[in-house]
This record gives sequence, structure tokens and C-alpha cells, in this order.
Amino acid sequence: MSRRVRHLYEFGPFRLDPEKPCLWRNGEPVPLTPKAVETLLVLVQQNGKLVEREALMSAIWPETYVEDGNLNFNVSMLRKALGTDEAGEQYIQTVPRHGYRFSADVRKVTEEVPPLAVERHPSVRPAIEARELSAPVESETDAMQPLPVAAARGSRLVYVAAALASLALLVAGTWFFFHRGATPAAGIRSVAVLPLQSLRDDEMDKTIALGLTDTLVTRLGSLRSVAVRPIVSVGRYAKGEQDPVEIGRKLQVDAVLAGTLQHTEGHLRINARLLRVSDNTLVWSGSFDENETDIFKLQDQLSLKVTESLVSRLSDKEKDLLAKRYTQNSEAFHAYWRGRFFLEKRNPLKAIAEFRQAIDLDPNYALAYAGLADAYRAQATTTSGSDDELFENARVSINKALVLDPNLSDSHTSLAQLKYYYYWDWEGAERSFKRALELDPNSVNAHQFYARLLATLGRYGEAMAEVEKARELDPRSADLAVPLFAILEKQGRYDEALKTLETSLQMDKDASVAQRAVGKIHLLKGEYARVIELAHEHFPNSKEIDLFWASMLATAYYKTGRSDKALEMQDYLKKLAAKDSKALYFLVMHYSELGRTDEAIAALQKCLELREDRMVWTKDEPRFAGLKNDPRFQAILRKMNLPA
Repeated sequence: MSRRVRHLYEFGPFRLDPEKPCLWRNGEPVPLTPKAVETLLVLVQQNGKLVEREALMSAIWPETYVEDGNLNFNVSMLRKALGTDEAGEQYIQTVPRHGYRFSADVRKVTEEVPPLAVERHPSVRPAIEARELSAPVESETDAMQPLPVAAARGSRLVYVAAALASLALLVAGTWFFFHRGATPAAGIRSVAVLPLQSLRDDEMDKTIALGLTDTLVTRLGSLRSVAVRPIVSVGRYAKGEQDPVEIGRKLQVDAVLAGTLQHTEGHLRINARLLRVSDNTLVWSGSFDENETDIFKLQDQLSLKVTESLVSRLSDKEKDLLAKRYTQNSEAFHAYWRGRFFLEKRNPLKAIAEFRQAIDLDPNYALAYAGLADAYRAQATTTSGSDDELFENARVSINKALVLDPNLSDSHTSLAQLKYYYYWDWEGAERSFKRALELDPNSVNAHQFYARLLATLGRYGEAMAEVEKARELDPRSADLAVPLFAILEKQGRYDEALKTLETSLQMDKDASVAQRAVGKIHLLKGEYARVIELAHEHFPNSKEIDLFWASMLATAYYKTGRSDKALEMQDYLKKLAAKDSKALYFLVMHYSELGRTDEAIAALQKCLELREDRMVWTKDEPRFAGLKNDPRFQAILRKMNLPA
């Protein structure tokens, strides 16, 4: 009787069985969805080759339409499961705008499955030595030669031993998997927590709802068995105008948690429900009532009950993380979340006041110091004024936050941004970004701002990889088009950048940064009439300060022969530039495009002296094309420790 041959793939500590299909690491099963394993199998079989996204999706979902986010989710799941190789590199490489490439030393091996033998655990080496597929294969006649009686009996004993070893490993692997921490319940491995809906149109209630939602997201994020969409990805749904299950489909999650907050006569009531996206069934629902002074009790009850609906058991560490509080003062808690609310509304002055109040109420509130640092930095980078003082205030606040709690990922991200924008400490910024991601690998902000740093240093491939990670975590975020656009723009890939921005504006038509970026792409392509048309649409009030549009309009008017309008915009910028280094930087762009090199270099040197935060864009800013060969421009880059 002939023996059946099974083909396997090995790489690093992993063994991939395409027949099951399943993946093992050092003899232990790796928990992955079937589609994730199918994705890995296609990539492994094409090892070293680019696999186009379309081809990959067709192989995994034949004759079925699915959104791109499903593939992103599978790749993200695989990267988390595989980790990195001995050189610290990821097994799956992203080829921006094209697809993926599996890069590893893949060994194709076979093992013979004896007739009627119990299937062996794939991690157990067979009695008959596994052979490389490239090695000579013995003839079928040789393979069927009978063994001596003693040898045959010994072979059966080996097979039985292998089977028993397989069973032991499976039992041990199963025990390990179900006892190492939280395990998913109800088949849910990913969830989006939608913002709690306040039943009153009251600012106080909105901040309470925001605080409770974000706390729940943070606590659930500590569970390794369930992927939780960051709050940034669901924030745009805060108005509650869409069906929760439909939102879940757009976010490509297994379940959605939706709820309402009712605040009446000193009492808080939350009604919550967990819905499975695939079939729109109710998995769990609950109601919670507490006095408004007992908001932490309400917070703990909500977190615990939601967690119990998602996982079957928790490790002791996960229980501690679920119960963690950053303050015991309810008034400080409310002040902190009012600060976050105003920061989201791009009102850093009001945010600063609220964070300060939170700190006055609880001087040991690390999160409040981190929020205060973010507010100071936001004010410094978006408004005119004494940037040095604001950045120094941010530095002091970040240091205080880290002294109180050195393991706050958000604080390390804020510190990295401060080193990047103000101190131009590229190495220090990179260390802080890496530390932030070590503490929270799912931090979308850390990934996207790290990408900006890498782009500043000319490391575009790494920068693109970080943006792709952020987009995999948050596939519906319109904001992530901005760092992606910046990288594509620096590489001269204008049409791709424009397509990215158009997709962003489909998600959020009022995204002002994306609107300006679209105008800039048309400017760089020499489509000046289109720039003027867009400016009139998005910058209709010439008395309103918008340095981006003013600078682009000055050039567009000049290039189209409308000298009077060009001078009007230029004078507008020059008047602001006398007191504002941000306006001066945008004036440099205009001077560069007009060929007024001496004036542009002089203004840029002034920006350097004032440590204008936009100087981090200088090295590869496309609008500075006319300056880049000037020795004085190269000298400015050297002073910033940027490679010329």
C-alpha cells in the first residue's frame, strides 16, 4: 500500500500546514482565523514575490466582493501573530500602493503519512525523516519495500509514540491557550465601541459620555484576545445618525457596542448592547444606574460586564488593568474630559484651562499633565504667539506626567512630537516613538506621527510602512490621508497623493487640511486656475487668516498674470510675517516659486533663528525646489542636523 505524502512549509520557528490549514509556533498552535491562515498560505507560496492586492483578495475571497479593509485586517492579525524574524524584520512587507511580499527563508518539506496511522501533530518530526522537496525522491517501488519484522514493529511503536506525543502537545497547547489570559467568547475577536449617546444636548453630558467611552476603549484594549478599534476611528459616528451594525461593517469588526447616557436629577444611567455584525443578533445587553458622584463605580461596572460578554476568562494582570484608575477625584475626571473635548474641537486655550483645573483638584493626575502638554503644543503649532514659552510649558507638563506614570503611551507620543517639532532631536524623537509603540502597539497617533518623523529624515519606505500600520488599525480614518499625502508629495507622486486626498474627503468633506492639500497638489502640477477656483470655494473670506491658501493664491495669481491680486496676497503675507514666523515660512514658499532666491533664503534663515516648527518640512518641501541647490539652503539643513 502506498504512503500518502503531506507537504508543509517551515520558516523561523513556524510550521504551516496547508491541508488543515493551520499554523504552529515551536509546537504550539497559533490562534488565527481561517481567512488569515489562507492569506498567509498565498503569501508563503509566493515567497519573495510581490503579490498584488487584487490577486490576493481574489485568491482568498473568490467570486465574492469584500472591502479592502478585510485584507488589511488579516495582514494586521498575521503581523501581530508572527512578530519579527531574528533580524528584527517583519515577515510580511508592504509594497505601498501595490500589495505585499513575504520575506523569509521558507523551507518546503514533506512527510509520509503511514496507512491508517493517527495523524501526527505537525510539530512532531516523523519517524521517516522529512526531506527537502529539492532533494531526490525515492521511487514508489523502493518506498513500498517491506521492512523486516522487527523494524516494522519498531516503526509501529514510533508511530504510536508520535501519536501520543501529538495528543499530549495538543492538550498542553489547548491548556496554554485557554489559561494564558483572556479568551474570546461568542466568536468575537474584534469590536468597535461607539461613543455613548447623550440623551440631552448638554456639553457636560457630552464630556461624561466621551470620558466613559474612552476609558472603556482603553480598558478593553488591554485584552490581547480582542482587537478594539481606537476611539479616533469611531469618533466621527458620535452623532448617532447611522445604524450601529452598518458602522461595524464599515469598520470590519465582529461586534459593535452601542449605548446611551441619561443624566437626570443627580443620577447617571447607561443602557448598552453588544451586537454581532455578521447576523445583527444581540449578544449582550445591560443597564447601569449610579449617582453622578459615583461615576467611577459606574465606569468599573460597565467595563467589567462588557468584558465578561466578550471573553470567557481573564488573567490576573488583565483584571488589574480593567480596574485601573488614573484619579480618584470625580471632579478632576470631569475637568480632564472637558479638556479633551475642547482639544478635539481645536480650542487649545479652553482645553488648557480645564486640564489645569484637573491638576489643581488632583496634583497626581498623570493623564491631566499629558493632556496639558498636548494642549500647549497644539496652541504653539496652530496659533501665533510666544512659541518658545508654550513649548517649554509642554516639556514641563510631559516630564511631570512621566514621573507620575512612566508607562503612559500617550505621554511618550507627546514627548516624541515635542522633540520632533521644537528641539529637532531626531534620534530622541525616534526613541520616544518606539517606546510609545512598545507600550501600546495599537496607538494610531504614535504610528502616524512616527511616519512624519521618518519622512523628514528621508526614510520614505519606513514612513510608508508606519502609515500603513495606522491605516490597518483605523481603516475608516480620513485624518490618516494627511501623513500619507505628505510622503507621496515628497516623492513627487502627485496623482497618487490626489487620489488619497479625494478618498479622505469622501469620508469627511469638511476636512480643511485635506482641502488645502488638494489645492497644493494642483499648484505643484502647475494647474493654477484650479488652485484659484478651489481657494474661492474654501477660502472665500480674504479677511480670515489662512496662511496656506494665501501663499498658494499669491503664486497662482502671479503665474496666471493677475499681478494686482498676487501683490494683494503677498502684502497680506508680509504684514503677518512681520510678527508671525508661520506666515514668514509661507512667504518663503511664495518667494521660492517666484525665483526671488535671496529674499527666500533670508526669510528661511530667520525662521531657523526663531525655531519655527514648520522648519521640519524644509528638506523635501516641493515648493522649495528653486532653493535646494543653493549652498545657503544646504547650510540651513546642516544646522538642523538633516542630511543635505
